[in-house]
Formats: sequence, structure tokens, C-alpha cells
Amino acid sequence: MLSVSRNRNESGKTFVPYLFPKYGELLIATGTLPERAASYSLLLELARGTLNRLRNQLSIWQEGGLEIADSIHEGTAHATTLLSHAITTDDDQEQDEIAQLAVETAMDAIFELAKQFGSEVTKFRQGNADMHPFWLANTVSDDQPIEVGLGKDGFDLIRVRPEMLDGTQQKLLPKRVIDGPFLDTSSHGLSEELTQMEDFQVRRNHILSKTREHLNQLSPSVSLIHAVSGLNGMGHRHLSYPQQLEITTQILQVVEEANHEVPTLVSFDFPWAERLASAVGGSHPLQIADSLLRQGSQISFLGVEVNLGYWPGGSVMRDPLQWIDMLDVWTQLGMPLVIILRAPTWSTTAGEATPAGGETIDEKHVNVFDHENDQQRIEYLRTILPMLVARPAVHGLIWSQWLDSDDDRYPHAGLENSAGEMKTVYEVLKSLPR
Repeated sequence: MLSVSRNRNESGKTFVPYLFPKYGELLIATGTLPERAASYSLLLELARGTLNRLRNQLSIWQEGGLEIADSIHEGTAHATTLLSHAITTDDDQEQDEIAQLAVETAMDAIFELAKQFGSEVTKFRQGNADMHPFWLANTVSDDQPIEVGLGKDGFDLIRVRPEMLDGTQQKLLPKRVIDGPFLDTSSHGLSEELTQMEDFQVRRNHILSKTREHLNQLSPSVSLIHAVSGLNGMGHRHLSYPQQLEITTQILQVVEEANHEVPTLVSFDFPWAERLASAVGGSHPLQIADSLLRQGSQISFLGVEVNLGYWPGGSVMRDPLQWIDMLDVWTQLGMPLVIILRAPTWSTTAGEATPAGGETIDEKHVNVFDHENDQQRIEYLRTILPMLVARPAVHGLIWSQWLDSDDDRYPHAGLENSAGEMKTVYEVLKSLPR
């Protein structure tokens, strides 16, 4: 018996990790459940919730003119029939078995629908000259010279940390560079130099001084300034939530005063607001973005950071329709979006298996889930990435790590492994612009 409670008596969905044989573990949801004394059947409610989201999305996209394959309609109808049988049976074990089959049948239809949406809508986007072009960027490794990152094809821009851009390196820059972030507000995102400073005022003054100094020597190659990353509505030991907002506003003012007329990006991690699940108080990242825009902050792009497959330092795997829901929510602010993504992958070929057992970085408390093998992770990315690119609000995608060793908070998230081999995920990304 699982007892779920919260601090207000309202109906709500319950999100549960579910292990699919085909896809690995995904977070899925029940339908809306009112509080009641009688227990709910978990599998039955997960089947109802999954099928309900599928049917709703089918209806929306059909009304929008998307041609839906017959196999998707057939899968949806079969899942509906299974759910009907599960609801009407009196045998608990039989109900669970049928409901489980209904969940998995509905999820198969969801993945097929997501692939078709990505394929069909991307064709429309490619053929519409009025729509903005989609760009793809990678982050240059701190451990390698910039020219190494430039030698890899398939990327339109590179993101370079400000401290890497000395006079020598600037000469090597291509025409399109993302400069930043000037501040990473995420947990353990501050440099050791900043964490050792005695208080916030000293920290803030140092960051603003470095930002001004850097902007005074800004390379003409810079096409986008990534001002601040990692905002998520929660504070941490070295930077409380009000302090994050204060310094973000001041960094944006410094950028505006520099008058370079270069567009700016501010990015937010935990875009589903999942970090609020483990804390009392805090704000949805969307509320922070809305607050900054209402203040008149000069922001050109909103970044949605997803550290996929990590916990508690990232986001668990979700089915494709939850990505669509999340982007639709962020699109309500009327700003162009940039997806900033990383995910753990091991192999250089899609057929290699993930090593058994998750990996924990004790100091940073980051866990890599091992409920999916590497082939499942790659196929998952092949499904969701074209679907995200197809959304008109999405202007670009940045892969956050070049080497597995670039950020010890997120192991195995690079495009290149420790042996210097390009992993399969690199080929997946390169195929997106095509």
C-alpha cells in the first residue's frame, strides 16, 4: 500500500517511475485523482492517465492537420479496449496484468506518434522560408584548446567559457560563438574561487567586475551572450534564491550598458520544476523567467536546461508527450527557446551495452540511473530530439559537454569518451540539422 499526501486537499496527478521493457524507466502519471478513503489500483490509474494523454494529444494534432498513421490509431484503440477490460474485471491479478499491457500499448503509440510528429512538422519547418533556422552548438572543453572543438563538423556555434577567452584564444574563434555563462547558479556550479569568498557582497562585486572586464574586450565573433545559467527557483549554500535574482538582474544591466547589441540568453534548469518536490518553498523556474521579463531585463532567449538521466542533480527520463507539455508551458512567455541538454551515454556504437550498476559521485550526490541500456538511451534521443526541433519556439540546441570529464557532476555526458572516440550520441546530434 502506497499512501500519498500533500498539504492541500485538491485533486492531482501522481507521477510514478515505470520500467518499460522497450524504453527503460520513464516517469509517467495517473489521471487526476481526488482524495478518497478507498484505495486506487496503481496500474489501472497509470493506464488511464497514459491513455488519456495520448488521446488528448492525438486530438490536438489531428485538429492541427497532422496526418496520423493507421498503426497509431490501431494502437490507441487496442489500449482503450484493454483499459475497458481491466476496469470491468473483478480479479485483482488479472486487472493488473491487463492494465500493465494497456500502459505499454499506449506508450508504444506515444513513441510512434512522437516520431511521426517530429518527421512531419520538421518537413513543414524546412519548407517555410519565414521560419527562423534551427542551430546546433557544442560546448568547448576546458581541458582542450579551442581549435580542437572547432575541428568537429556538424555544429553551427561553439559555447566557450569566458575565462578561456584570453587574447591568444580569441584569434582562433570562428565567426559564431556563444560566450558564457558568466554565472552558473546551480548547486556546485560556482567556481572554487567564488565559494571561498567570505560573503555575498564580495562574491557579487567580483562577478560583476569580471563581467565588465570581459565585455570590454568582447570578441567580434560572439553571436550570443549566455549571461546566467542554472536558475531553478531554489537557493543553495553559497547563493540564496534572492541573491541569484539580484545578481542576474545586475549582470543583465552590465551587458546592456556594454551596448554590444549581442542577443542574450538566460537559462533555467529543472524546467519541470522537479526540484521543488524535495523542498518546502521555492518558485517554479517559469515564475523566475516571467519575473525577469516583467522587470524589463534585456533577455533575447530563454534556455531550458535538461540534465537528463541524473538525480537529484538533473531530470529523470519522461515520455515524449511530457516534453511537448513542458515546451508548451515555457512557450507561453512568448520568448524564443534554446534547449541545453546533456545525457549519460557510454558507447561508441549503438549496440554496446551500458555497464551494470549506476554510478554515484559522493561529493556532489549525483546518481546516474542504470535502468536503461545505452541503446535505449540513444533511441530515446533519436525520438525526442527531432520532435523538439520541430517546435517553432525552439531556435537552437546546445550540448553541454564535449568530454566525459568536463563536469564531474554529470559523468559520461560527453560527446567524446576518454579514449578520444566520438560516441553514438554525436552522430545523433549531427543528423538534426539535416
